[in-house]
Amino acid sequence: MKKPVAPVVVPASSAPCQEQIFLADDPDFDLRTLLPAPTNTPIDAGPFFCLGLALASDPDDASLTDVTIHRLCVQGRDELSMFLAAGRHIEVFRQKAEAAGKPLPITINMGLDPAIYIGACFEAPTTPFGYNELGVAGALRQRPVELVQGVSVPEKAIARAEIVIEGELLPGVRVREDQHTNSGHAMPEFPGYCGGANPSLPVIKVKAVTMRNNAILQTLVGPGEEHTTLAGLPTEASIWNAVEAAIPGFLQNVYAHTAGGGKFLGILQVKKRQPADEGRQGQAALLALATYSELKNIILVDEDVDIFDSDDILWAMTTRMQGDVSITTIPGIRGHQLDPSQTPEYSPSISGNGISCKTIFDCTVPWALKSHFERAPFADVDPRPFAPEYFARLEKNQGSAK
Repeated sequence: MKKPVAPVVVPASSAPCQEQIFLADDPDFDLRTLLPAPTNTPIDAGPFFCLGLALASDPDDASLTDVTIHRLCVQGRDELSMFLAAGRHIEVFRQKAEAAGKPLPITINMGLDPAIYIGACFEAPTTPFGYNELGVAGALRQRPVELVQGVSVPEKAIARAEIVIEGELLPGVRVREDQHTNSGHAMPEFPGYCGGANPSLPVIKVKAVTMRNNAILQTLVGPGEEHTTLAGLPTEASIWNAVEAAIPGFLQNVYAHTAGGGKFLGILQVKKRQPADEGRQGQAALLALATYSELKNIILVDEDVDIFDSDDILWAMTTRMQGDVSITTIPGIRGHQLDPSQTPEYSPSISGNGISCKTIFDCTVPWALKSHFERAPFADVDPRPFAPEYFARLEKNQGSAK
């Protein structure tokens, strides 16, 4: 993030994504038969593209480009509905274009270098308005992401994508997400539930599909670990940067736990180095909550706890926490609209959808009691004397493999 590598534009001759071109004004064009958009459950609103990287630019300043992943439901031969979370940069671009009565050119890029997907998952406030997350991908790759001009819209596409859908977000046009199925549901989302179908979503009018020869359509499932890891890595980086800047050396590691979809649950490993560090764990948790608004619960643990082992986390919660003094609740804070418990129907304390009670579980040992909470000091055991023949064969096989 601190040393982004900006994308570069290449000619169409250097863009594998345009080896095949299918224009929507061809009478035989039909998105439903051209691309195998999956339907993941019997109650899905329809076929969805679940790993399409949307790329669009500010209609007032084309130098401001954003990339992000949103759910896209196939609604017809050349139409997609697009769910845009409030506050996302592309949604701001769409609103600007709609206010001017103009369509917003957009490309949907699928089958990409993993670094591009990871970079695209960085979001505000870590990446401010106008920050092109493709620069993060370039830094991860240590070479620029290559872009190419679209064949049917004035917008760029990822040149080395497997498949690109080009189109326009239409001003003033909305559709019901489940208009063809009446299922009442959308698709499996990252929290593990099939969210409700949105009654009014913007529409992308598809202008063209381009793809590689023998293209591969990449997808994922919302609650799957591939998705939650994609979401979690930027969450972790955002929290680490914020806490390290405020309390240098205190935070040892961060894990955006997959049980929280990479967004709702953060495990913070801290190290108290002196008496004055007591209480800083709470400060670290507050910084994390302020940095990443979608976080709901934070579990704080000491440096001797493996944050990637759920058993170890629960062990710390069981043996190093007392509910009446170790839990802090902060009600009335904005969370994430896809958490089904964040509704007034769930609790009268919740004033509106997406409002949450943030909770901090402090499972760290008080500084004054550290000597009472030392883990059992098991010694390392050399197993070779107990199975000499086995280890002799193992060493021989390893030697022959070299």
